[in-house]
Amino acid sequence: MVVFHHPKRLHAESNVASLIRPARMHEAFSRIGEEVLEITGSGPEREKKWAALKSRILSEAGEGVFYSESVNVPPALTWLKKKPHRMNFDYRLIQSLRNAGMPTGLFYRDIHWGFERPRGGGLWPYIKNKCIPAFGRQELKYYERSLDVLFLPDVRMADYLPLSFARSEIFSLPPGGEDQDYPARQFSPEGGINLLYVGNIAPPIYDLRGYFAAGMKDENVRIKVITRERALKLHGSLYEFDDTCGPQVIHAQGQELQQHYQEADIALCVWEGVEYHRFVMPVKVYESIAHGIPLIVSSSAEVLSRFVEREGIGWVVQNSDEFAMLLRRLAEHPEEVAKRQKAVEKIRHLHTWDQRAREVVEALRRARTDTPHEIELTRK
Repeated sequence: MVVFHHPKRLHAESNVASLIRPARMHEAFSRIGEEVLEITGSGPEREKKWAALKSRILSEAGEGVFYSESVNVPPALTWLKKKPHRMNFDYRLIQSLRNAGMPTGLFYRDIHWGFERPRGGGLWPYIKNKCIPAFGRQELKYYERSLDVLFLPDVRMADYLPLSFARSEIFSLPPGGEDQDYPARQFSPEGGINLLYVGNIAPPIYDLRGYFAAGMKDENVRIKVITRERALKLHGSLYEFDDTCGPQVIHAQGQELQQHYQEADIALCVWEGVEYHRFVMPVKVYESIAHGIPLIVSSSAEVLSRFVEREGIGWVVQNSDEFAMLLRRLAEHPEEVAKRQKAVEKIRHLHTWDQRAREVVEALRRARTDTPHEIELTRK
């Protein structure tokens, strides 16, 4: 039994990573044979579901595990509009389950509030600068007291947390991909190189202008960009997109993405370097792996680039000039692309959402039997 918690409604079809992951994990727990008891939705919806399930969950606490998928905004803030007196509901829920003997774990997806500092006057900069960081630190204090396992995109993200989580195990839990039952695309150099970028285009964190410009200088390269309409509306003018002589820009999500992955030779995770990239592990990376697509990634994404190099599933570039040189080399040596494709094909079954769900259940069921000394050894 898995008690699945998420402070928003689940969205099975989305192009936003923060919405994709909870839905995929929820589905994966069921697919691997676990009974899933769900506490998700708006604040009042979570309260209602907990009231209906509380008796059973507490009576069977020793037989199940608790897993939560966090959101970018601390769950306490989701209660502000209607029931501010219930702001600590989610934290108390986790603590009550832990006190009852149920192993507790949470995936903490982001510490953006430790990096982003918009300047200027007005309400939103004030919220970003003051309110969200304050609630973020308070949220982590609750988690430090109530979690047996803290899951992070990568354990190195723990270096950026303001608390040590000394009594919790910390595990890497990167995203996964949907298990694909068809063979990966075979690279055909005669048709040029088809590059695919899926994700945000908002500078400074997601600044691809130099890379797009470098790629489009080669007539044998085609770049397809899939991003949200809102991102294009806000930042498209910075890129001066022109489908006739530049990247092809498309809006797609969910099953609509399948065709575009199947048509891609290489996926891109390249941006101008910022410190925030050091531990990022985007969902789109594992979607690409699931489709058998090798990757070109920026060296600034340290954790991701080490993974790509270790597994031999792509290439790492320092900047847009190196990116352009790599594309020219691949056009002359297409066997490099075929080699990386074969490497991706070998590992893609290890990086599915079902595999991530198994890792969660295994970690949580083991966590409460470990001593603090064993936890410290595990983290080292």
